[in-house]
Amino acid sequence: MNNNKHKCLRVSSPRVSKGFDFVRQALAYARATDTPTKALAYARTTDTCIIFFAALLLCTFALNPSASLAQTGWKKIFDGKTLNGWQAPDMSYFSVEDGAITGTTTKDHNPPYNQFIVWQGGEVADFELKFKFRIFGAKSNSGMQFRSTVKDKGLVHGYQADMDGAGKYLGGIWDEYGTRRSLAGRGEKALIDESGKRTATRFAESEALLKDIKMTEWNEYHITAVGSRLTLRINGQLTAELDDRETGKAVRKGVLAMPIIPGEPMKVQYKDIRLKKLP
Repeated sequence: MNNNKHKCLRVSSPRVSKGFDFVRQALAYARATDTPTKALAYARTTDTCIIFFAALLLCTFALNPSASLAQTGWKKIFDGKTLNGWQAPDMSYFSVEDGAITGTTTKDHNPPYNQFIVWQGGEVADFELKFKFRIFGAKSNSGMQFRSTVKDKGLVHGYQADMDGAGKYLGGIWDEYGTRRSLAGRGEKALIDESGKRTATRFAESEALLKDIKMTEWNEYHITAVGSRLTLRINGQLTAELDDRETGKAVRKGVLAMPIIPGEPMKVQYKDIRLKKLP
């Protein structure tokens, strides 16, 4: 048995004991007022060091990380173990490996057309989405569909936070199965007005944004969609912005999904998928 993991719960001196008595008082105050900030204000009026309160919170979050996630509005939409809540027309191309949703094609097992695995939690409008990804294969291609629509043969049309093994499209916003194709490339801030006219300015060089990203290692994508504004970040760095106002083509809600494509063998993985719906 590893006793180290219980160190945060031990009381070894009168001073520490006094600190934890204070923590209990602060937590009771928080429950009574239903206002954590008032509990913190209360803490500051005492002569007991606030570090005890912080330590207990850290221990609580370590023991129950899902609780801390929920308190910030984030929700895990993939359990890391099964494909429950996700569905594709042919599930034989998808599995769970390394705690990740894994899409794989081989020379002998290659789909006739794109296969999309779709989150079954319904449509999402304004939101933030974070997930880790890695992709293998020089000609591999995938991405996260958002505010998208499932159509014939399970093909998913709409916005895509793009990724590919060669890094050509990574970090850009693509119009999957649409006529507008690249909506905002990596390093671009684009506006599409009501008539469909697109104007773009460059805030960073495409290659500069790519240089520290290794496709076969874990990276984090962060998608934010609020109204007409769509923003992509990879590993905390802004890669693309789009303000899409085009009448009849801009979309305000839709599904989340990820594809694998036919052709050269490929593998793509997605894990730690977290969604935060915005008001």
